[in-house]
Amino acid sequence: MSVTAVPLRPIAKGSVRRFWLGIVLVGACAATLSWAGVRQFGSTESGLRYQIIKPGEGPSPTRDDFALIGYKGTLPDGKVFDENPGAPMEIAGTVPGFAEAITLMRKGGRMRVWIPADKAYGASPPPGIPANSPLQFDIQLHEFKTRAEIMEAQQQQQLQRMLQQQMQSQQGESGAPMPDMAPQP
Repeated sequence: MSVTAVPLRPIAKGSVRRFWLGIVLVGACAATLSWAGVRQFGSTESGLRYQIIKPGEGPSPTRDDFALIGYKGTLPDGKVFDENPGAPMEIAGTVPGFAEAITLMRKGGRMRVWIPADKAYGASPPPGIPANSPLQFDIQLHEFKTRAEIMEAQQQQQLQRMLQQQMQSQQGESGAPMPDMAPQP
């Protein structure tokens, strides 16, 4: 039995260096893509998990604020139990996990959240939601106002009503029509 020798060509100068440079470049790209995908997901100390779909802009609301929210709530089996494209709500008046999620958002932002059962309705849920069920919500924060802004708007409305009532009573006494006091554009 004879062995035939096959001549091996020498490796071109710089080929090994280019090979390892390619490996490093592919690894760096993979790490960057992985980091970009992971940074949209998060969790809080309370166990709330979330995915930021659209970050939004400006400051975040607090639990004392009032917000206009679009949301869709689903059970673990995917069944939708509640949905509203534009619900005004006091953030503090919602379940703890939902309130926490809203305070992580910014105006115009969209988020998907997974709320653990103890931060949702727990053992006493409303009809249609099983006891101790974790919930998933898709939430969009349309707008929010602070408690001070809401109070100021209410005071302005009360003042306008008082002025209108006073003008109507004066109109009734004199019989002459009163000029329109509505603000002009």
